[in-house]
Amino acid sequence: MDIDVEFLESPIDIVVPTPKANTECEKVASPSSVTVTSKLFSFRDKSTCSCKSTPRPCVFIHGLGVKDEMPENQDELTDYWGKYLAGHGPCCSSIKFSHLNTVDSTWTDPTLQDKVCNRALTASNTSKDAVISDTIVVTHSMGNVMFAGALSTGKCKLDASSTWVGMAGPMMGSICSDFVQDSCAGKTNIVWEKIGNITGRCPPNTALKSLAYEGGSYSSEAVTAAYKAAQEVYRTNVSALMCGRSSSGLISKYQAQFWGLSTMVPHKSKLNDGMVEFQSCAAGFPESKFGANYRDRFYVTKLNHYDMQFRAGDSLLDEEKMPLKWFDCLL
Repeated sequence: MDIDVEFLESPIDIVVPTPKANTECEKVASPSSVTVTSKLFSFRDKSTCSCKSTPRPCVFIHGLGVKDEMPENQDELTDYWGKYLAGHGPCCSSIKFSHLNTVDSTWTDPTLQDKVCNRALTASNTSKDAVISDTIVVTHSMGNVMFAGALSTGKCKLDASSTWVGMAGPMMGSICSDFVQDSCAGKTNIVWEKIGNITGRCPPNTALKSLAYEGGSYSSEAVTAAYKAAQEVYRTNVSALMCGRSSSGLISKYQAQFWGLSTMVPHKSKLNDGMVEFQSCAAGFPESKFGANYRDRFYVTKLNHYDMQFRAGDSLLDEEKMPLKWFDCLL
């Protein structure tokens, strides 16, 4: 550190303050209440959350649309989960990503369900005998029904030391599956340029067809029974859930395509993320259980289906659009 010294040409007098001097500063402003707008621009409530439970390995089970398969969990899968997850998840002692073929198999396929169990079991060193222990399992989209299906058929079990976090799960199927199948059969006037990048083009792939809406024209008694069994396991084991009730979404290159899906697809409810309706994601959990704030364990959002893969990060101000913050503050 450099110090510059300057000598004055003449001395100055320093007045010693007297003990009786008035040392109280004069008030220059009056207190005022904090407005709603001020709160929106205050970042005090948006501080980084810390882990409130025991840190454990996290394994992310992806949904529809991944073609290439890897025999083991991977350190990243940014093509699906995006680039924003890095540095998040304070309760994750490690993060691994499954990398399965979710294009050419149905969600009820026994081989695929075996692989889902394998990926969840290998995340933690304490898992054994097909029991998933000390693990945080995070599932998105079709990953929810794949994992729930695997549990319902007894291929693996979830120990009480593990936590299941579900997001945007089509637990009753997706009407988009029916719509694409209708469109490919010439029954609708679909504008593929608007939604084809999301749903895929004709012919519909095997995995998408397997997500036919429960009780719909492309469903069957066997599919309905599989859905019912998966829903029961889901309601029993899911510890936290994020669902969408609007495809408003975050600013992204795919945002407008989900607006198109919400408009063009004949959803049975206006409450949907573009691909999955709220009632399908909730799967029997009452709407009253959900809150519209990232601090709510059961979180109902204005995020579209891709946003709940963390692909567009968080909104700066809108607490109904903060998936990363929700995940950080969850456990």
